[in-house]
Amino acid sequence: MNLYEKNLERTLKAVHMEKVDKIPVSFNGPAYLPHRMGLTMAEAITDLPRTVSAAVEFCRQHPVIDSIHSPCMTPYTLPMLWLAEVKAPGVDLPDDELWQVHEKEKMSVDDYQEIIDHGYAPWMDRYMKERIGDPLSKAGHYFSYAGTAIQRMKDEAGIPVMNCAYAATPIENFAGARGIINFFLDIMEEPELVKKAMDAAFGPLFDSYVNGLKSHPVGAWVGGWRAAPQLMSHDTWMEFVWPYLKRFIDVTLEMDVVPVLHFDSCWESELETLKELPAKRCVLMLDGTTDMRKAREVLDDRMCLLGDVPSSMLAFGTPEKVYDYCTRLIRDVGPTTGLMLSSGCDCPLNARDENVDAMLQAAMDYTV
Repeated sequence: MNLYEKNLERTLKAVHMEKVDKIPVSFNGPAYLPHRMGLTMAEAITDLPRTVSAAVEFCRQHPVIDSIHSPCMTPYTLPMLWLAEVKAPGVDLPDDELWQVHEKEKMSVDDYQEIIDHGYAPWMDRYMKERIGDPLSKAGHYFSYAGTAIQRMKDEAGIPVMNCAYAATPIENFAGARGIINFFLDIMEEPELVKKAMDAAFGPLFDSYVNGLKSHPVGAWVGGWRAAPQLMSHDTWMEFVWPYLKRFIDVTLEMDVVPVLHFDSCWESELETLKELPAKRCVLMLDGTTDMRKAREVLDDRMCLLGDVPSSMLAFGTPEKVYDYCTRLIRDVGPTTGLMLSSGCDCPLNARDENVDAMLQAAMDYTV
């Protein structure tokens, strides 16, 4: 068995809640990784071959890593999620500044009816070009290189990539375009209108996601940011979020891809709902806000958990605190299986290298 096969086997064993020989590490840090290896952020988002080379070298230097999520990226794909303008390093920001999403109200209530009457795809195409600077026209280099990046991680580092496609509910799009406060006011004042527009948007979003799964990747993200249940009542969440999320997850499983549920913010109130998903098939990726121990208590042996060393700890903590946090997390949540250790969401750009190394060392030292 070569290195890639060993790392993939260990990763999938954790997904399926089978005993592992060591705690798997799944690294996520599309800004931190190239920065640590000497690239500026401007270089990282433009020179993708160098960025992937940096990811390969980092993984070679840290063989405890079993999988990675984003070996390279461009901020110009983020508007596909949030329909908002982005500011890029080297263009709108200093060369070594992190990219930024600038959410402003660019969509009106009238746009909901436009989407219902004429379709989401043509509306979004006009919206992108006329209101937020046509970001996708600047992302061509990423789309053409993404497949190569995944293959290089496999061939050169022996590392599977877990974020090869992504899906999110229409809430992400509309909340980004309307502004999150306006959007939730819309749900209260015009619930039927908003729901019809979301239904109209879901079809093209679903088809685009399924197309991304046709390459048969190892894993794909099904994301939840503004769709987090802490932002709305249970009944609202069950109507405006769960049906879309579940359909994305179902089709991911149907195509034999691991759904990585990238659920930022607090999801504690709907952990019971996640038990509707097939057991031992999904990964719940948490960002340090949802209590991992509560997630393990509720989900028991039904679902692998991924995370969740807080970004603030990696940036401002000490190696001793990080190491202790990771060791206790492994002990309490997945001492023999069912846990992939990682940062909570992205490893931040300003993470201290010694703190990241302490997180990795904790996984290496823990005896299963």
